[in-house]
Amino acid sequence: MTQPEEVSALVAELRPLLTQLAELLPEQVADAARGSTQHHKVTGSPAPWHPEAGPVLLTIHAGVRELEQDLRYHVAGHTGAARGGSDANTSAALDAIERLAHGVPDDVARDAARRLGRWIEQARQVRDVGESERWIPIHVPKAQIPPACPYCRTYSLRVAQESGRVRCANPRCTDERGERPSGRIDKNQINGDAMLIWQDGRTIYYSPREAS
Repeated sequence: MTQPEEVSALVAELRPLLTQLAELLPEQVADAARGSTQHHKVTGSPAPWHPEAGPVLLTIHAGVRELEQDLRYHVAGHTGAARGGSDANTSAALDAIERLAHGVPDDVARDAARRLGRWIEQARQVRDVGESERWIPIHVPKAQIPPACPYCRTYSLRVAQESGRVRCANPRCTDERGERPSGRIDKNQINGDAMLIWQDGRTIYYSPREAS
């Protein structure tokens, strides 16, 4: 995967997390340490605010705009006009980041990917989002080729170490329903072969007895 492709994949990961964070803002958190929400009205409470999601969301909104300006400066020699604070402007900035990543040196695109990855991790660490997982390539025995994605035929599959969930890192990949492919790793109960079981029911066998 090239650096611009990695940036696009990370932008695709970040977008739904921003939506989840925004959806948390009308909720009052009963216990920030546990991340649980209370749905009854809090007497005398200030404007609705989620003490974990709110600051993270603001950090990402500001950071996305700063990243767009940094990339634009490398491409065009200027930062461009400042964007407003709306969600639509954040989405437009993410669109621009994907485009601009194709016009900057690899080290600059690599830094952009690092910043996007950091925001993704911060969002997933919010308890009511609760998706903090490390995604790594699928393990196969030495000298063997990892399984290709059955939908886009690229070697872009990643597995979450904690849960065994599987997804394709190719941002343009969709399944037959037009959705981002998702599945899980399991083992055949008869012979121990590793299997990828996809959400649409498709099953793929790979690397006998070597599930991650």
